[in-house]
Amino acid sequence: MKPQKIYSIIIGLVAYIIISHIFHVFFRGKTDIALSLLYIYNDMLYIVGYIFTFMVYGSNKFNRILFGTLSIAFLLFFVYNWWGVSSMPYERFLYIGLGLLVYICEYMYLKAIQNDL
Repeated sequence: MKPQKIYSIIIGLVAYIIISHIFHVFFRGKTDIALSLLYIYNDMLYIVGYIFTFMVYGSNKFNRILFGTLSIAFLLFFVYNWWGVSSMPYERFLYIGLGLLVYICEYMYLKAIQNDL
């Protein structure tokens, strides 16, 4: 595994965590234990799925199939978890959009440097 790939995964995760924290601060409203658990659960789900998915990214056929399968499963589960939150009708779109944006940017970057990996 090349350092470029590891660095890009770390940078993507740090960007997601920082922007997600800004969303938590601005849009959280009141403190609620259930809502805090939802934030923690979804952030951890995103981090674990993101790491597993992009660690298997590669150019051979097995890695491409595994990457595609993990990507679909992870992103569908991530969107499903946020979509079911009815107490935050507008905030959930921010989190879904943020997760997809970071994911797409990481994929485009790894695709661009694929020859170096």
